Amino acid sequence: METIKRVSMRRDAIGFFKAILESYEEVALLTVLDGKKGQVEIIYPSSAEETVQAIMEDMKRFDIAFQEVNHAE
Repeated sequence: METIKRVSMRRDAIGFFKAILESYEEVALLTVLDGKKGQVEIIYPSSAEETVQAIMEDMKRFDIAFQEVNHAE
């Protein structure tokens, strides 16, 4: 089973966050939905929930915060 999160973040931080996610092999896939708005989609196995949440929490050290986006937006 997989989890899909759509979040909004600082657009200038998307590349950095993507690189961090990719450094954890097979944890999550990041797709940019709207680069101008900073909206991305993160797809990951449900078993990786804790890891993905920890990575996102750790991004606060770099002043990167996430806000959930409604799937209909």
